[in-house]
Amino acid sequence: MISVNQFSSSKILQHIDRISEWKREGVSRPVTYELDMTNVCNCRCHFCFGFFEQNEHQVSMSLKDARNILDQIKSFGGKAVTFTGGGDPLCNKDTIEAVKYAKKIGLDVGFITNGILLSYEISKEIVKTCTWIRISLDAASEETYKLTHGMNSSTFKIILENVRLLVKAKKEEKSETTIGVGFLTYDRTVDEIVDFAKISKELGVDYAQYRPLLKRFNEKEFNVKDQNKVISSIEKAKKYSDEKFDVVSSVHKYEMISTGTYKRQYDVCYGHNFATVIAADRKMYLCCHMRGMDKYCLGDLTKQTLKEIWMSDRRKKIYNNIDFKDCPLLCRCDSFNTILSDMEKPVKHVNFL
Repeated sequence: MISVNQFSSSKILQHIDRISEWKREGVSRPVTYELDMTNVCNCRCHFCFGFFEQNEHQVSMSLKDARNILDQIKSFGGKAVTFTGGGDPLCNKDTIEAVKYAKKIGLDVGFITNGILLSYEISKEIVKTCTWIRISLDAASEETYKLTHGMNSSTFKIILENVRLLVKAKKEEKSETTIGVGFLTYDRTVDEIVDFAKISKELGVDYAQYRPLLKRFNEKEFNVKDQNKVISSIEKAKKYSDEKFDVVSSVHKYEMISTGTYKRQYDVCYGHNFATVIAADRKMYLCCHMRGMDKYCLGDLTKQTLKEIWMSDRRKKIYNNIDFKDCPLLCRCDSFNTILSDMEKPVKHVNFL
């Protein structure tokens, strides 16, 4: 299995200024923001980490509000924003205009979608503005797609065609946008790992990415009886890699699962200081796994500014009272936390490298 720079947890070390700020003041300003334009989705994935009460409280953000929030992100030192969800960002008709505005004011832009509503026109705008885009596919057949995404199997063909249009738009616009397709590994998908790499390469994307399925609330079962089968299958999928196409995976996560060493080795979520989430209801949440959970709502951007929320006593209190029982194992910040917690440990003989 290979690791590429854009997926390496050590890239946090590229932000020494923010790490120094955190070490000096006990808090940093976020480098990366996830921004949900809507919590409405046109898929029904049973494993979804979207907005916690997605079905009960559907909401979309207006373009005016999105621009205001993006301005605040920029002025508070944010460097990148990922349009994700929540729901699917393309379920909000204003999302592409918000993406264009983010690029205009100097933010790097990422985009995650299920691909159902991708059109050629939308694809052209995305490849002009986004640093990267990832399509959550999670299947190599119509049958498996129906199981994982809860949609009619014909939708799978629609998405494949939309990805082809996206690749076409990239070529025509001579864009540097990185295009990837994602695949969550668990019992329902493990037999299609190799076929997924083959299909992805045929689509003309830049990479196929494998990640283990995470479950809410710290459940220890990772839904695969034979983890070694996953690892060996991804190894076989590597044969499709070449100078134009990569097979990438969360190598360390698979190794930790297979060896049973995935328990947290830290007791503080340091990673929260560098990345945060703004949901479609214009509330800020502790992280992407806590969208819509009042317990982890940092503040409301309809009542306070982003800076006020970040520097507030409420955020500090929530941060200091994180209950890891609410967090999935191997969460988004896990690798960052491991690196940062090592920095917090006292070191002897620091001048001897």
